[in-house]
Amino acid sequence: MTIATPLEQQAQEVLTTAYNRYRQTQLNLPVTVVFDRADEIYVVKQLVTAAKAYAFDELIADRIVTIGTPVLMQMYQQAQRASVMKLNFTGNDVRWLLGLPRTHQRRRH
Repeated sequence: MTIATPLEQQAQEVLTTAYNRYRQTQLNLPVTVVFDRADEIYVVKQLVTAAKAYAFDELIADRIVTIGTPVLMQMYQQAQRASVMKLNFTGNDVRWLLGLPRTHQRRRH
């Protein structure tokens, strides 16, 4: 079992706060609007899960902390602009959604 660094803990807190704010905003909307946004709500939840899973990466954690509570909507908007709505986000996906370089580049022969 690894111990979270202070930066990782801070990133986790930012993600939790951002998601709680997002969730509260959604809960205050009429049911029909929430229903219409079901895909967005699902993807945002997946982004939180993935970002928390990869927050051990110092670049990812630092970027999350730097962006602050708008981080989830920034990641969602980036994914939406690129039409990349996935069920499972990898560490490289999270890095890309945060505007960071990917760690492993595929070589073309």
